[in-house]
Amino acid sequence: MRFNITDNVIVRALSKICDMVCLNILWLICCIPVITAGASTTALYTVMLKMVRNEEGYIFRGFFKAFRSNFRQSTVIWLILLLLGIICGIDYRVAGMMPGTAGMVMRSIFILFGFFVLSVAIYAFPLTARYENSIRATLRNALLLTVAKLPYTLLMAAVTVGAVIASVWNSVTLMFAIPLWFLIGGSLIAWINSWLLRRVFMVFEDNDDNAGNEG
Repeated sequence: MRFNITDNVIVRALSKICDMVCLNILWLICCIPVITAGASTTALYTVMLKMVRNEEGYIFRGFFKAFRSNFRQSTVIWLILLLLGIICGIDYRVAGMMPGTAGMVMRSIFILFGFFVLSVAIYAFPLTARYENSIRATLRNALLLTVAKLPYTLLMAAVTVGAVIASVWNSVTLMFAIPLWFLIGGSLIAWINSWLLRRVFMVFEDNDDNAGNEG
């Protein structure tokens, strides 16, 4: 009996890993045109948020259905955030040419601005995946959550940025990181963030429950 239980646990774990590898490959392929990266990330989170709640169904069907249905909104959000990120990067490099305290202050400002852009991106695509809302409301909610749930924001940002920094730390880590990113890197980060987002999104779901009870 114990053997069967252990075997079932192993089979379920292997099945999850296989699903995550498939999702990662789908996500990477659909990100290749660059402009579709937002829709691809939303589709990834659509499936992953269900996976952490043990609600997942057909991986491929769920991914492509979310990709199509959220394409326009996700693409607009992605282009807005990409533009802000590029502007922030350029301004940071320009500030780096400024001497003394002024340059240090300006660089600090743009690092903070970059953190907010990254944090909004971390929230915006899962919000699009989970809830129906306008682009403006989604970005507003992402910004509010960035501040209101700051410990979760810092943790998810650390996971995301830390994985990238660790990957490019030196030639040895990069050599090991490249195949991992191709196989499971993106979906693993989305899986970790999705576990944290379950707690973050309770603020919306509790409000919906209260509204339903009052009605």
